[in-house]
Amino acid sequence: MNRDTIIGFVLIALVLIGFSWWSQPSAEEIEAAQRQDSIAAVMKEQAAKKQKAEEAASKAQAEAAAKGDSTTLFFSALNGENQQIVLKNGKIELTFNTKGGTLSKAVINDFENLEDKMGVTLFDEKTQQMNFMLAGKSENIITKDLFFTPSNVSDSTLTMTAQAGNGGSIEFNYVLGKDYMLHFSFKANGLQGMFAPNYQQMDIEWNDLCRQQEKGFTFENRYTSVTYKKNNGGTKNLSETSEEIDKQVEEQLNWVAFKNQFFSAALISKDNFAGNALLTSIPQEKGSGYLKQFNAKLKTAFDPTGVKASEFEMYIGPNDFRLIKDVEQQSTFGKDLDLEQLVYLGWWLVRWINRWFT
Repeated sequence: MNRDTIIGFVLIALVLIGFSWWSQPSAEEIEAAQRQDSIAAVMKEQAAKKQKAEEAASKAQAEAAAKGDSTTLFFSALNGENQQIVLKNGKIELTFNTKGGTLSKAVINDFENLEDKMGVTLFDEKTQQMNFMLAGKSENIITKDLFFTPSNVSDSTLTMTAQAGNGGSIEFNYVLGKDYMLHFSFKANGLQGMFAPNYQQMDIEWNDLCRQQEKGFTFENRYTSVTYKKNNGGTKNLSETSEEIDKQVEEQLNWVAFKNQFFSAALISKDNFAGNALLTSIPQEKGSGYLKQFNAKLKTAFDPTGVKASEFEMYIGPNDFRLIKDVEQQSTFGKDLDLEQLVYLGWWLVRWINRWFT
């Protein structure tokens, strides 16, 4: 082994040692994590009870459809066969399910995964779900229970429509940009009589079981978190090391991101997400193939008259500073989204270390 090779290995060792030291949680962070344990246990129990109630409501609606209860507003949309529709460009490939009408799978094509060196699957329908919920006067409208009819289908456009018995409907309209930005809207048509006069917000629940993408579980897990940007404020994130369940964020939010070490999916609302969003991050076991269980319970503006659509954007791509700055210019919302805060220094160095030295 020659002198230059020895020096190279020494430098790499110093980088690894220095990065490990720099990445260690502080004593304050460890103490704060311990204080959260008892609180998290109570919140976890409350979250489980709420989830059980929501599942019971969904089951009741499905049973009504099975029994032929045609008085249900979206009775005809409660039965159908799921289809998958794909939008794609040179960068990403997005799959949508007609059952639920929303994004179910995201593949980033211009990066390699560890298994077959093909594109990186950020999430799929087994691990990720986005659900939109409207509270009606007599019944709730829950998109994950409905079958949507696709139309206006191309590589970059898709409309998903669920038809109501009164002639009204709800619809998603999707437009995929030239690279990593998805634009979409949600709108109700002919349903204004179904809601209370003062009804102005809808609920969104977003879940993802975040995949491990790299060899080095510890490094990747340490930089995997639910990250969010406050309206007229900075960005913050849930703990990377300890469990947080239904953490309440009082301020309005521009966006919420499910971020792993090198890739992110960020959901952006034109009208902001209302204050008191509930955010969850639950670390997973090493060897499970997953890093954390993420959940976001959000509210945003909804117009029951159908005059104004609720508008959203999603950034789905790598945590690359310059790239994110360029993609952010494609946003039509006129905000300083500050999505580059998803990036930390040493992105490429750490990815190289993860791939070759762990």
